[in-house]
Amino acid sequence: MKKLFVALTLLFATIAVAQEQPSGISVNGEGIVKVVPDEVLIQVNVNEEAKTAKEVKASTDKVIDAVLKYLKNEGIDKKNIQTEYIRLAKNYKYDTKTYVFQANQSISILLTDVSEYDKITQGLLELGINGINSVQFQSSEKEKYEAQARLKAIKDAKEKAGEYAEALGVKVGAPLFVSESSNTNYPQPQLMRTMDMKESSATGNQTLAVGEMEVKAQVHVNFAIIQ
Repeated sequence: MKKLFVALTLLFATIAVAQEQPSGISVNGEGIVKVVPDEVLIQVNVNEEAKTAKEVKASTDKVIDAVLKYLKNEGIDKKNIQTEYIRLAKNYKYDTKTYVFQANQSISILLTDVSEYDKITQGLLELGINGINSVQFQSSEKEKYEAQARLKAIKDAKEKAGEYAEALGVKVGAPLFVSESSNTNYPQPQLMRTMDMKESSATGNQTLAVGEMEVKAQVHVNFAIIQ
């Protein structure tokens, strides 16, 4: 009886392992679409310091108010302007043995016209922002390019499966399983120091190279085999 139980256990374990093994032809496919970005997201920050919390808040609010009015006058939609964070801290200065208050506020601005970057950043610097934290290129039609990349990935997977099938002397059947992952590689510009940006803008030099972004899709497909 014990031997029979062991034999049945081994049989069911073998069946379970067999069921876990994928059947058919399993391949990966990749699709890449290169796109010239038509939007740029910039994050700027304002840092102020004063002897009291009231003074530092007032000076920070003054710069932020000027920034928001400037962006409105430049036709930037308010939905494309967002406060990222506001920080207020009390710090002790050991050299003067006094306390000072520091305020830091960051705003993200989405420019739907990349060519406006130099003009907008120059205007912001003149208003008193302390620097640009980040610049990220985007596409307003990202979903469309993701769909294109996905189709390329499926085609790539099907071609690979066909190559395997030809070598094995069989035919590719219907897909049994499909999984997908996607990502976008944004061009990363090197940010300039605030002083360098002011000097470059003053001389009329361009400070941004757009380049291309890659929209990539990867799929894993398991195809049935037709003997």
